[in-house]
Amino acid sequence: MKKGMLACFGSHCIDRYHLDGEVICFAGGGPVNSAVHASGLGISAVYVGALGNDRAGEVILHELVRHGMDTSYVHVCEGNSAVCDVYLEDGERILGDYDEGVCGVYSLSEADMHELIQADICLCDYWGRQEIHFPYLHEHGARIALDAADRADDPQVRKLLPYVTYLFFSAEGDDPKLREKMKQMQETGVQKIIATLGKNGSLCLDEDGFTYCRAYPAERIIDTMGAGDAYIAGFLAALIKGCGTLEAMQEGSREAAETLGYHGAFRQEGVKNVYRQ
Repeated sequence: MKKGMLACFGSHCIDRYHLDGEVICFAGGGPVNSAVHASGLGISAVYVGALGNDRAGEVILHELVRHGMDTSYVHVCEGNSAVCDVYLEDGERILGDYDEGVCGVYSLSEADMHELIQADICLCDYWGRQEIHFPYLHEHGARIALDAADRADDPQVRKLLPYVTYLFFSAEGDDPKLREKMKQMQETGVQKIIATLGKNGSLCLDEDGFTYCRAYPAERIIDTMGAGDAYIAGFLAALIKGCGTLEAMQEGSREAAETLGYHGAFRQEGVKNVYRQ
């Protein structure tokens, strides 16, 4: 096993922001975002997946390299990189049209899966389209973290739970209905179920029961894009370092709060539209 390593696999994306009449593009996609944040927290992180052989792919690859990540398992494929239109309303990100590009056709190779199995934890997102490989990864000892976003009730997510060690999803707030749902998820074998509640903090259920963590105060809120990905990175990085549940939740909350203070899912300058309309 590669100690101290988080391997993120699944989707990538160019977040195409429409800001005051301009179109500015930022590298993104949940696994990419979490890998970058984990790297910034002192964890060896790698993104395993595909990019298109277009300008957008070059932008994402540049950001991975700039943040010091090994790109040995980034595959550049013929076609377009994924892109999502993003609009802001009082700092809250509103997602528009999405084109998954090469994400829709790429499948992990044997070498990719070997790398994931070797990592302390491997993280995939709901849009990663790699669910077919979860049974194999689980059988060979991978500790899989799944970001289900706001799709925790999706039948596909429920089918994957027996193979998942850490499950993350978003919810509105802490209430009895949420806790009952988390208990049902725990019965499938998931070790830690984490519900991120935005400004209402986060809630985790594991073998020790429920743990609640308040949201870390943000100095300013410009953009909520990537806050959940940052939380996941902080949480998993803390676990890899040997921290307990509450400390991991606090680290995730701190990382998410910082992300709220700038455009894009992690610190980057952004570039003019790489997808001309």
